[in-house]
Amino acid sequence: MSDMSPANGAASGQRLLKAVVIGLGVLIVIALAFVVLGMVRKFSTPAAPDTDRGPAMFALPPNSHVLEMQSEPGRTILHVRTPKGDEILVIDTETGRVVSEVKAPK
Repeated sequence: MSDMSPANGAASGQRLLKAVVIGLGVLIVIALAFVVLGMVRKFSTPAAPDTDRGPAMFALPPNSHVLEMQSEPGRTILHVRTPKGDEILVIDTETGRVVSEVKAPK
């Protein structure tokens, strides 16, 4: 009689299914461990200190004055008249640094 009887095939299929289920269970446990590890790392890292830099400072060139000023989130746009001609300055409001500058000669 053959070794591949219906009862043997069913038992073999059940063993394969059981191995697949155990393998997937192990993968789920490993993935969950990585999620927990990531959360622990994220929440255990100290937050960057909030440095109080004081107000941002910007100085206009000598003998110049502001013709127009506009404000956008995080930026201030100045239309400035200098002895050398008009300028448009885009200033970062957090740092006071000039981000962009457009000069029109006189």
